[in-house]
Amino acid sequence: MERAGLQIAMAYKRGGKLAAFDASFLPAQVMFHFTLLLVRIIDWLVFRVKIEGREHLQKVTSGLLVSNHTLVLDPGIIAHVIRPHRTYFTMLEETACIPLLGTFVRLLGAIPIPSTATAMRSLERAMRSDLRDLPFVHVFPEGECYLWNQQIEEFQLGAFYLACRLRLPVVPLTTVLHQRSWLGRGSFSLAGRRVRIPPQVTVVVGKPVYPIGSQGGSFKREAVGLSRRVRSLMQQTIDRQGGCKSMSKGRMPRLALQQM
Repeated sequence: MERAGLQIAMAYKRGGKLAAFDASFLPAQVMFHFTLLLVRIIDWLVFRVKIEGREHLQKVTSGLLVSNHTLVLDPGIIAHVIRPHRTYFTMLEETACIPLLGTFVRLLGAIPIPSTATAMRSLERAMRSDLRDLPFVHVFPEGECYLWNQQIEEFQLGAFYLACRLRLPVVPLTTVLHQRSWLGRGSFSLAGRRVRIPPQVTVVVGKPVYPIGSQGGSFKREAVGLSRRVRSLMQQTIDRQGGCKSMSKGRMPRLALQQM
């Protein structure tokens, strides 16, 4: 326990160990549950979060969770949605290197993924050894946060390649945004700036999608097919739920050490 605490206190360095804590590590548990309480309050007050399909999580004991990335608070909202389950969240390695912020999110269960060609291999090794305390690993396959976007961007293949290699189901979590107004207005002026009213959020937990193999046994070909199936299902969910496609703010700038 003392060694785990020392690892948490130290700043993350590039190439370091992905999982910095044990799920039973008391400071991490306290931090997670306190933060989750705050997130649930924000979800109710700001986004009026609704959850559908949570029963689908009961059908899998472990797997990969994937979501469209459209809000800054997406990880907190996802943690709220899947409770009492917990998951590891993948994050950019450059974000993990930011002092204090990097340590904080790692305490909450974030694991930094290096932006290298071997990143998924590193994650696969960790999932086979270190990442056994929690049943799920969560990935944002769009690779970036596209603020308030309801037209899902192309998926990167890494998570789906991993699902095929480990024969794990992929559980899609689709964030659907509905435009809101106040007194008939969708925005208002605050300190000389135009502020848009936050959307109402519905998160739909989809049925698990399993790798089905491919002719010739190519994991890459299988991953391509799996990613297309999942992306199509998620976009269909947004369209069926009436997600608003006129609110997009574009890609959110990445947090990096030099920006802090």
